[in-house]
Amino acid sequence: MRIFVTGATGYVGRVATELALAKGHTVRGLSRGKEGDAKLGALGATAVRGDLTTLEVLRQESAQAEAVLHLAFIHDFTMDFEEVLRIDAAAVDALAEPLRATQKPFVITSGTAVVDPDPSGGETAEDAPLAQTFILRHRIRSERHALRLSEGSVRVSAIRLPPYVYGRGGSYFLPMLMQMAAKAGESVYVGDGGLRTSGVHVDDAAALYLLAASKAKAGDVFNGSGESVTLRQMAEAIGAALQLPARSVSREEAQAIWGEFLAAFVLFENRPSNRKAVQQLGWQPKGIAMLTDIRSGSYREMAAKLRQSK
Repeated sequence: MRIFVTGATGYVGRVATELALAKGHTVRGLSRGKEGDAKLGALGATAVRGDLTTLEVLRQESAQAEAVLHLAFIHDFTMDFEEVLRIDAAAVDALAEPLRATQKPFVITSGTAVVDPDPSGGETAEDAPLAQTFILRHRIRSERHALRLSEGSVRVSAIRLPPYVYGRGGSYFLPMLMQMAAKAGESVYVGDGGLRTSGVHVDDAAALYLLAASKAKAGDVFNGSGESVTLRQMAEAIGAALQLPARSVSREEAQAIWGEFLAAFVLFENRPSNRKAVQQLGWQPKGIAMLTDIRSGSYREMAAKLRQSK
């Protein structure tokens, strides 16, 4: 297939591009500058200069593609989130316009934390009640806006990624926690550390986008989650990697170390089930476990640099 990927120079998008190319697809990826052009060229993809506001570029690329993967999102948390949502909605509309009544797949990105945790501590499915307190709960509006396009004959589906996409020594929130632990001289968790969160290896996440492009129906939503871990397990793995102690702290102490935003993100319970993706799409997550990857896998180099910088 000819695939157009937004966010192709980002963490998950670059791996999805790499995997698509390895499977024989042709990929054109959105790039905001020369650095992105070089990254995509090195993979064997064609760079398309633009961003989420260059709507005519998005329409043209979508019209020429046989599948569209939308992984780009503005992750500037200092920006007005209403504006972030407006930009994403306009970009989704532009990408979807040429896809109407074509049955060409349009796969968009959301998050598993848009739903509330199960009151009994169990796993949550895609139809669980929506989150009422999560700091990024309004991301659901982007998902809903995109999925409504299925009513207009667009074959749109959504992949919900868990809080911690990890692997290849990258990601966003996991390295941030490692950096803050190195700065504080300890790796912390709140209370007994029993609160559970979830992750998925970036290679597994990328594979899920391609499966959705191949098999998902209009309006489908899939949790792209791998394993569930406790905050204490994650803190201890970070501590082991950095050769630092792991310690229980109060929520207030955690906020002083992490800041209000990151503390609210980390302390939201998230334990999604991937059963639907496994059963309907044949997805088989097989990446290295997150705790192992932190302790002795792809984050070793980052941990070594952080230990040296102390």
